[in-house]
Amino acid sequence: MDKTKSVGSKIKRLRETKMISVEDFAERSGLSVEQINLIENDNQLPSLAPLIKMARALGVRLGTFL
Repeated sequence: MDKTKSVGSKIKRLRETKMISVEDFAERSGLSVEQINLIENDNQLPSLAPLIKMARALGVRLGTFL
């Protein structure tokens, strides 16, 4: 992965590649649509707990985001 991309943009790209809607991603991860939008648009830097939930929901390792 490109090391210059932000965590939020990496998460968004993975979600879109897997053709998962924001709403479905929110349901799978247990996060709100609003929180996901904030993270994906780089308006909020997620802590470890949401990162783990998002990685599980996408079926990837946590390190994929870093």
